[in-house]
Amino acid sequence: MYKKILVPYDNSEPARHALASALELMRGTDGEVTVLNVIEWRDYNAETFKIASRMSGVVGDSLDMNTISALDSEAENEEIKRVTDDIKSIVQEGDKVNIAVVNGSPHDSIVDYARDLEFDCIAMGHRGMGVIRGMLGSVCYSVLQKAGVPVLVVK
Repeated sequence: MYKKILVPYDNSEPARHALASALELMRGTDGEVTVLNVIEWRDYNAETFKIASRMSGVVGDSLDMNTISALDSEAENEEIKRVTDDIKSIVQEGDKVNIAVVNGSPHDSIVDYARDLEFDCIAMGHRGMGVIRGMLGSVCYSVLQKAGVPVLVVK
């Protein structure tokens, strides 16, 4: 039986079904589910960001790392609150659910997060918000190819 299931979450119906399935698998166990939201935030080192921030007078040539950290923390907290609100109708009392937000490409971030935190399984929707025509979305297909753990694909 699984102890830790990772559920990539993008507020799509398939992601909601994957979360419900993962929670059902874990009910009555001491396992936990982590809902992972992957965001492609601003790249503060990108030239376009530096130019735009200088032109607007927001920052100079060098970026204050404390300011960047505060902005990232604020964005992360807002995203956690949004995901918490989104999933409250799915999560039941007694369910052990964590919410995580990471910055990066969904394809790699999901696989890296699952590997780094030693998840037993990834449960994900067959397609997400970035729908392409076909049976599987591109993120789901990529995770299936790269993950070193079982992947439960939920329709």
